[in-house]
Amino acid sequence: MLRIGLLISDFKKEDICDFCVGAIRAAEKEEILLTIMPGGSFLSDEQKEKNNNYDYQQTVIFDYVSEDNFDGLLIDLDSIGANITDYAKDVFLGNFIDQKIPFLLLSEFNGNKTINNPWMKHDRNQGYQAILDIENYVTAGELPIPRDDHNIPPIDICAADSMKQLSIVSERLLHRLPGTTPVYSQIMELLGLGGVKDGFILMYGDGIPNTLKDPWIMPEKILVKGLLHDGHNVDLPSGTIVDTMNLLDESTEEAMNPGGWIARTLYFHENQNGVMAIKINSNFMVPNFENLLFEIIHTSINSAFRDIIFQHMAEEIMALQVEVERGDSILDRLGEKDYMTGEYNRRGFFTHAYDYMRRDYVEGTYAIISYVDLDTLRSINELYGRQEGNLAIKRTAVVLHNVFGEQALVGRLRGNEFAVLLITDRKDKLEYLRASMQQQNARLMAEQDKPYSIHLMFVINQFEYSSSIRFEDMLKETDINLKNMKNMM
Repeated sequence: MLRIGLLISDFKKEDICDFCVGAIRAAEKEEILLTIMPGGSFLSDEQKEKNNNYDYQQTVIFDYVSEDNFDGLLIDLDSIGANITDYAKDVFLGNFIDQKIPFLLLSEFNGNKTINNPWMKHDRNQGYQAILDIENYVTAGELPIPRDDHNIPPIDICAADSMKQLSIVSERLLHRLPGTTPVYSQIMELLGLGGVKDGFILMYGDGIPNTLKDPWIMPEKILVKGLLHDGHNVDLPSGTIVDTMNLLDESTEEAMNPGGWIARTLYFHENQNGVMAIKINSNFMVPNFENLLFEIIHTSINSAFRDIIFQHMAEEIMALQVEVERGDSILDRLGEKDYMTGEYNRRGFFTHAYDYMRRDYVEGTYAIISYVDLDTLRSINELYGRQEGNLAIKRTAVVLHNVFGEQALVGRLRGNEFAVLLITDRKDKLEYLRASMQQQNARLMAEQDKPYSIHLMFVINQFEYSSSIRFEDMLKETDINLKNMKNMM
């Protein structure tokens, strides 16, 4: 099955909507998988300076174009590149040339190959012919002889019926209560009731930061959060992950089939959150239907993100209220304690560690220092959200107390890094602790209650008492050992 991408800015102009209608009809007849990607328009340098919204996030959908996903492309460069220089347009097209993806432009630009009759007004007939053009160009290396008499079936639904369906979907989504059916499943169910047969939503958990000054780096994996197949919501196993660069191909093989699809990027402020794709039915051929539906779905998803943010804020406020009820000084607590784990923060750990050393590190004792790195935290946060990452951090703190005992000082130095100090009179304590940490690590990796793995990278050093050795030297040696271990991974 031939996979063709149609890159446009949006569905707001009537002529491009007509063009897409013809393209979809041709894709259905030729059994081509056509993915329409409305990515908006690139911002000019001047617009970037003045931009106070997140319009630029839409163009990220073009980052998902790869030779693994598409056999050929149709590109409406006039609309996508309306605000940028010819040089910037060349750079954009160069991405597809580098990947050896054949493409045809809908209008002439710098001698690049175009569809037949690019100077004609965009309409259904031209859209139909454009699919035949790119099909022949990909398979035979040349354009076919154009035709002007394509028998294109009319839209079999009126605008009033289409808007009525849109009203039903919007009312149910925008008035959903937090904590009810997951928003992704609800979207899939409502789309199914509205006549949509196939679709999917893929998400990155908490999202990936993407700004004009610091563009994002696409993760290798992404979570499948919702899947609609043949009009039915598919109950997916928790933690279903697919390759990001193949998400329009093998990752959703169960749902993808010939005809027209629309793929859009999902974002929340400065974060890229994922991708949504829907199989087009007659409703989508009514002008502006797709734009409105996407905005409603996008708003519902972002509302769910706000619920999570508010929940995190509420948890932090509750934690502070508990401190007040205990009668402790909030400033003292925040100054020494890590509120998430209840262990010492960086400042608190080193303050008490020096006191501990001065008091108990004497002749006949051993100082045991461990640095521990929760090295799967970043992937947990990206794929499953920061809430799951927080649970992994708390679990790590519990493991360290189980291994090193209540006499040990445990500190969370930064996001995923912990330190432990234990003073003992047992010379064989080191081997016991290393074996115990290995056992705990294996247990964490083998547990099946979560769709991800918690893996701890650690070093444990033991220092026999000597009046000439400094605590700083012990820390430095332990830190170097951990860095060397990371470099070997």
